[in-house]
Order: sequence, then C-alpha cells, then structure tokens
Amino acid sequence: MSDTKVSDTFPKLAVAGTLAILLFATIGQLSHDHHVSVGGYAADVLPLLAAWIVLARTTGRFVPTWLGGVTIGVVIRMVVLGHYHWNELAFLAVSLVFIGLVAWPAWKIIGR
Repeated sequence: MSDTKVSDTFPKLAVAGTLAILLFATIGQLSHDHHVSVGGYAADVLPLLAAWIVLARTTGRFVPTWLGGVTIGVVIRMVVLGHYHWNELAFLAVSLVFIGLVAWPAWKIIGR
C-alpha cells in the first residue's frame, strides 16, 4: 500500500466486508434459527461490521481489517449478548475463516 491512500481502499474494504458479514450472518441465522430477523442481524452484523469499518477506515489494508475487525467484532458481540462460553472461540474461528474466504475474493474483484 505504498502509493495507495486509505481513502482509496476504504470503500472497497467496506463493501467487501459488508457483503461477507451479511452473507455469514444470513447463513448462520438460517442454519440455527431457520429464518432471518432484524434482531438477528442486529446481534450478529452490527458488532462485526462496526469493528470492520473502523479498522478499514484506520488501516486501509485487508489483513489487519480482517483479523482485527472480526476478532474485535466477535468480542463486542460476546460482551453485548452476554455469551461468555468457550464456544465463542469456535464462533471466532468460523467467522474468521468464512469472512476471510468471502471478503478476500470480493475485495480482489472490486479491485484494489
């Protein structure tokens, strides 16, 4: 990112992350709740997306945004929902892998 400004990469990172996080939350709601809901999106999307957007805006780089955004988002989600269980580590691992596998190609397609 030597000659690329954060302001150039932020919109692309924001779109890629938003798509991946929305898809992740939709699949999760459908597989666990068998339907999607506004409350489900608020609980699952908002913490992850907020952390993703802040780091995308701050770093302008994919890897720090992906690793930090998802990890911080999961911790925020855990605290807000009161989920203090070891299975949150599984949620973190699955979300890191899934969001990374979807957001990276989306970011590449959108163009760096």
